[in-house]
Amino acid sequence: MKVSTSKGCLSLSVLIFCLVVGCGPGNKVDIDKVTFGREAMAIRLNGKALVQRIDIWEGRKQVASKRIGKEARTFLVDIGWQRGGEYRVEVALRDPPFVLTTTCRAPAKPGPMVLESLKLEDVDPYQLWDYCYVGGIVAFSPEAKYLAVGSEKGYLRLVDIENGQVLWRKRIGEGRIVSMKFSPDGRYLAMGEQSRDAFIYLYSIDGQLLWKFPASRDVGTIGPGEPKYHLPVVNSLVFAPSKRDQRIYFTASHYLGASGQNYRHRGRIYCLDMKGHPLWAYPRKGCMDGSPDALRIDARGKYLIFSNYWKGKSYTRSLYCLDGQSGQPLWGWDFRHIFPEKRLGIWHGVDISADGAYVAAFSNDGRGFLLSNRQLIKGKKGVLWEKTISTPIVVNGLTIYGFPALAKIGEDYVAFLTGNTNARQGKRRPAFEHPNANSLFVYDLKGKLQWTSRIGGASYTDRIHTSSDNRYIILPIRYNRVEKDCLLHGLYLFDNARPGGASDRLAWFFHTDGMALSADISQDGRYVALLEYPVDMDTRNEFQDVKGRHQVYILR
Repeated sequence: MKVSTSKGCLSLSVLIFCLVVGCGPGNKVDIDKVTFGREAMAIRLNGKALVQRIDIWEGRKQVASKRIGKEARTFLVDIGWQRGGEYRVEVALRDPPFVLTTTCRAPAKPGPMVLESLKLEDVDPYQLWDYCYVGGIVAFSPEAKYLAVGSEKGYLRLVDIENGQVLWRKRIGEGRIVSMKFSPDGRYLAMGEQSRDAFIYLYSIDGQLLWKFPASRDVGTIGPGEPKYHLPVVNSLVFAPSKRDQRIYFTASHYLGASGQNYRHRGRIYCLDMKGHPLWAYPRKGCMDGSPDALRIDARGKYLIFSNYWKGKSYTRSLYCLDGQSGQPLWGWDFRHIFPEKRLGIWHGVDISADGAYVAAFSNDGRGFLLSNRQLIKGKKGVLWEKTISTPIVVNGLTIYGFPALAKIGEDYVAFLTGNTNARQGKRRPAFEHPNANSLFVYDLKGKLQWTSRIGGASYTDRIHTSSDNRYIILPIRYNRVEKDCLLHGLYLFDNARPGGASDRLAWFFHTDGMALSADISQDGRYVALLEYPVDMDTRNEFQDVKGRHQVYILR
């Protein structure tokens, strides 16, 4: 495992110590840098050495010890260090026996550490003003042993987290991979694509394809010459949370093109068993004249929520709830629109609490809602509170708003994330930022604003990713179409256990040259994966200004 760091902490006293006593046999090996990460230290030597063990002391107390037994240059040691604390690091070499020693003072905050980086296949850069989807997603296995990487060109990789090796790599077809999840027991990997057939695939952990199911058989496919964004797609998929009752739910949708001012869609929800056999579909017969986008399920697998972004004449609600076992509809919910386009509903701004009691909804006109699932099941309105977050304002005659992107319910908070500034007047490009665009808003369950952060760019992922205890929140930044500044690209990691505002809770920011397309955090919060994608920052068709590469980082 290689580790590169963005912050070093080798003090002047350490340098003096090394100059006076020497730092290894023949002064050839030295402790080059010590970096403090999240619950970890990275010790880097100035060359490879066979290390027997590493011990870390705080005063007279030994606070960490790790047996190594291998030759490398950089080593990672888990330690719950305290800011401002002074630590002594001892690196015991095996051959010849020698102990390298240095001291270092801990900083106020950790820094991001790159454990591994993996270059992927070449792809065409994303155009900054292109509103089409780009394929690519990363996902950790439940025990954080593996990382799955799906790409725009249909490549699927499984990476061993411990050593960064690609265990297997497959080309699934011509489709782009847009959704992916591991089963709760970590034995299976399901993935959905956007392609002519819109397959959902199930692989075993050793790379064997067990089955594939064509979602296009019901929602249809495109004819020759139609653009790629008209292809049917498996937008979202989830496993039933129980390891005993394993089943897969997924959405299939197909954009049929525009008819006047309306955008026509066809969609369906499926439930399959682990052999790929359909258990039920919603609706029972035919398809919705809507676009089911985001699926969410509670921790017991009792309630399945899905959003409807472009509503039809029959399916006129923005959110629907189904019984997770039978697929029977329990309720549909909508809001009173302030936009004239009343067919616009909710994109990915939906979540359900682990206990199934609450549903968060982020409406297309920029309002955040907390709903009572119990009241909605009883046929009541169900709105516990409503917040105005990114509703439209008029600037120089142009009506602009911050795109309502994502929603998340933690144990004691509700979060809403806005995206880029959009204009209501067709495809006109706004020259001004909406004041609440590209920002995170965190409320408690009673609706009181706890903290907010302006993250500078859009984080258009499948959901807001958190560790299983909801302590860590990660936000990958794709771009900012108004600012057009590639310095905004990267990934934010917030520690929600810290008191204070956003600056206190921000653990670190990791910059990427290209856009941060997708990210995931392991359930235990130890590892973060980030998929970088090249982007053309020049909005003129005849010129290019490409930033970044197609690659994956594993961070600590």
